[in-house]
Amino acid sequence: MDTRFLESLLAVVETGSIAGAARQQGLTAAAISQRIKVLETDLNCRLLVRSAKTVQPSPECQRLLPAASALVRDASRLSFGISNDRLSGPYRIGAISTALLDVVPKVVRAFREKAPDVQLSVLPGNSRSLYEDLLVEKVDAVICVAPPFQLPKGIRCFPVAEEPFLHIRPETHLRQDKNDVLPWIIYDRSSWGGGLASRYLDKANSHVPVLCELDSPETIAAMVHEGLGQAAVPRWSGLEIHHSDLCASASPIPSIPKRSIVLLQRTMSLVAKIDLLLQNTALGASHESNPDCENMQL
Repeated sequence: MDTRFLESLLAVVETGSIAGAARQQGLTAAAISQRIKVLETDLNCRLLVRSAKTVQPSPECQRLLPAASALVRDASRLSFGISNDRLSGPYRIGAISTALLDVVPKVVRAFREKAPDVQLSVLPGNSRSLYEDLLVEKVDAVICVAPPFQLPKGIRCFPVAEEPFLHIRPETHLRQDKNDVLPWIIYDRSSWGGGLASRYLDKANSHVPVLCELDSPETIAAMVHEGLGQAAVPRWSGLEIHHSDLCASASPIPSIPKRSIVLLQRTMSLVAKIDLLLQNTALGASHESNPDCENMQL
């Protein structure tokens, strides 16, 4: 059985349409339909249930999907094992928004220069959703805030950065009446990063109004820059690049633990060469697998 046909089936299920799978795989809709037809003949069952607007997997297909995903994944790993001198095949990285600016450009540059045959894709998201994607193997690696719980044995953890929290305010407010209280723009307390600052913010907000709560340090910094409020945010490198005025007037908040950024990867998800490429070129040679990450309590 040709695993490329299984890839097409998985693409149809993921996108919900033949046309969507065709766009994803760079094929024609007729080619995708033909692949599905061949699979249905080989497996002697109907795989898709077509409606006016969407395509849904049949009950038989639903039962086959885990095995099909495993076959496609194993075939991809096999291609890595054959290619000793040139890295190739897909590699999917999930990254939180600040890492998209701080780390991902280095990763993309490293792959372009040292592994041009790797089909690199980057999935943005928040730490919790990306971690869940890693567990179900929708991505191969995740750059996120260190999880506030013990990691399972099958996940490796590499430290990337330690980011202290800063109290940022608009530069114009520092020259105005100090009795003019600015509202707080809260780093989402339900997020892994924002949860670090929750106790401090709950205390600071006792007599100060809250403007809004966001899971996006970049948006928060932009709103503070516009004079809309004050905030406590982690000091990622992009903050200094794009909002140097805020950093110049910011004060550290030692009572808030640092936000730890880590690279998480499934132990058996990829060959060691990819791991070494990430460690030694993109994330720095000193970033070895750290068992302490697995016991990090934030």
